[in-house]
Amino acid sequence: MTTATIEPLHADAFHPLSRRLARNPFKDTIDSDLFFRTRQHEQALIKIRCGIEDGHALILLTGPSGTGKTLVSQVACRSLPPERYAPALVGVHPGLGKGGLLHAIAQELDIPSPARYTSRLLHQIQERAAALHESGRRPVVVIDEAHFLKSDALHILRTLSNLETETEKLVTVLLIAEDSFQRRLRSPAHASLRGRITFHITLTPLSAEETEQFAKYRLLKCKAPLNLIDRSAYEAAWRHGHGVPREIIRLFYNAFLETLTSGHPAISAKLIEQVAASFR
Repeated sequence: MTTATIEPLHADAFHPLSRRLARNPFKDTIDSDLFFRTRQHEQALIKIRCGIEDGHALILLTGPSGTGKTLVSQVACRSLPPERYAPALVGVHPGLGKGGLLHAIAQELDIPSPARYTSRLLHQIQERAAALHESGRRPVVVIDEAHFLKSDALHILRTLSNLETETEKLVTVLLIAEDSFQRRLRSPAHASLRGRITFHITLTPLSAEETEQFAKYRLLKCKAPLNLIDRSAYEAAWRHGHGVPREIIRLFYNAFLETLTSGHPAISAKLIEQVAASFR
């Protein structure tokens, strides 16, 4: 008795459109090529770049989850001339303390054999920053999800901001955090750190008009026809996604899957409504 072979199903088996796309325009990835620069995102990039070039020690970027903070920071870092800057990207997990933070920074700065103890780690980082300064480069430490840092890690950031020569700071730290981080900084215990933050940049949700431009930009970049989305669907996605790019992408992604599997000619407001209801 022979066993029948079942061929795996692919998206292009359901919908001819999928064969014409360079890639899925609604895939949730941190892809700088799909970065849509609203006015506020462009302003954030300019401020971050100016802060780094002017040698500020601490810069804060906040906003609701999904508004593009990580992508903005990555685009900013990629625009820095490598002969002048040494970016160090540090991801934070909940409860990360000062030792773990310093160890992560040391690894990103290519410090061999990071020490076990805080004082020695700080000394190693200072030596590395000084060596980079001598070669004409400046460390830019990007700390993503900074709202997860423990209090002792926040206090050590204040110490990092004090690393300097007679004329300038040795390290720039860009803190990326959700809005709740601002409330933590208002605590008297963090007044000293708060006072060292030179300026604060905030990202906010997209407007309805920006949501339509954002989605159309992704369609064009992925070689998808603009009529893949009905005009009424933009407003529905903005309303249910609350203007947050990540949520808007999630709605369009799931609605796009529906078009592939059910034969709908385009993403409609009705499809967005159905997807939003399934999330609830």
